[in-house]
Amino acid sequence: MKSKTKQNTKLMIEQKVSWKKVIWFVGLTYLLSFLLCGFVYKQGKKLDPELPAIKQFTDIVQQDPDAVARYLDVHPEVTEDDLPTFVLGRGEAIDLNSLEERVAVYVSQKHLSIQAFGIMMIFPALIAIILRLVFAEGFRNSGFRFGKFKNYLYMLAFIVIFVLISILLNAVIYSKNPDWQLTNMGVNGLTLLGKPASAGLFWTFQFLIIGLVANLTFPIIMMLGEEYGWRSYLLPKLLPLGFGKANIILGVIWGLWHAPVILMGYNYGLYTWIGVLLFVLVTTMLGTLFNYLYVRGNSVLLVAVGHGWFNGLVPSVILLTGFMGKETIIAPLGLIGLAVMLVLLLVGAKLTNNFDIKPYIDVKEIENE
Repeated sequence: MKSKTKQNTKLMIEQKVSWKKVIWFVGLTYLLSFLLCGFVYKQGKKLDPELPAIKQFTDIVQQDPDAVARYLDVHPEVTEDDLPTFVLGRGEAIDLNSLEERVAVYVSQKHLSIQAFGIMMIFPALIAIILRLVFAEGFRNSGFRFGKFKNYLYMLAFIVIFVLISILLNAVIYSKNPDWQLTNMGVNGLTLLGKPASAGLFWTFQFLIIGLVANLTFPIIMMLGEEYGWRSYLLPKLLPLGFGKANIILGVIWGLWHAPVILMGYNYGLYTWIGVLLFVLVTTMLGTLFNYLYVRGNSVLLVAVGHGWFNGLVPSVILLTGFMGKETIIAPLGLIGLAVMLVLLLVGAKLTNNFDIKPYIDVKEIENE
């Protein structure tokens, strides 16, 4: 009875790749996501016809004076009377004292569709569910289990070590001390929930609340949206090729799925294929961690949590060392970050017998007609 229970926790895969299902999944996921990105791109041209939509939107919302000035220059029809003077926070009005604050709120309200691009994260899960129904696959092999606690510790350790080494390397290579007091960010004073905050309190909030906790509440739905598609549905379909080939194919598919978003300025602030290439390398390397731990734990919840931790903790590198105008070079997502990931994965390969997944999978037997 004990051995049977243990076997039931393993990931079940087919003997051969069903390319028909793979093509349908990738094709429909790309189609739906790219249609949404096309809509966001069109709306972004209304924001600024010459700059990448998401990058310009983010800079304005973060109150970059140059971005705000450019927006007002591009939109002379926006007058001071159009700009809000307060926002509601925790039941009381918070005054907007600077032009940058007022424009940031105005743009975030007027160009809401650009913020909505994040909904594309649920599309892989949506398509996976539809195909499971169409092909009568069922949902038993979906990985909806918590798995072992130690796998979560492995996931968290990898991400925290990656963040710490990234901060250190950025600082050493560019001879720039980490901005522990967040002076670059808090030019007008740090605030949390509209209230003044010290750097220590801000960091506590960033690491513990945003990094480790908040991304595991409502945002976990978005993480599950991606991971239920990429890891729970597509990865087992590709695993008959072997972990190495499946890992590379999935990493490239996952990375290119981000291409329209990257070309609109997300992550790298530029709209060239250099950013897309770098991000494909990021998704392939990060995907190695996610893919291995998914198979090891047969848990989509585990990789969704890891995705949330990565998205929540990695911005700390930027808060401390900034982009320095070298997004394609510095950590976390530039060449330095890729080098750190590669070293950590090489260490991981040594510890896992080159990411051996044989102990954690079962192959379905072909039934005789």
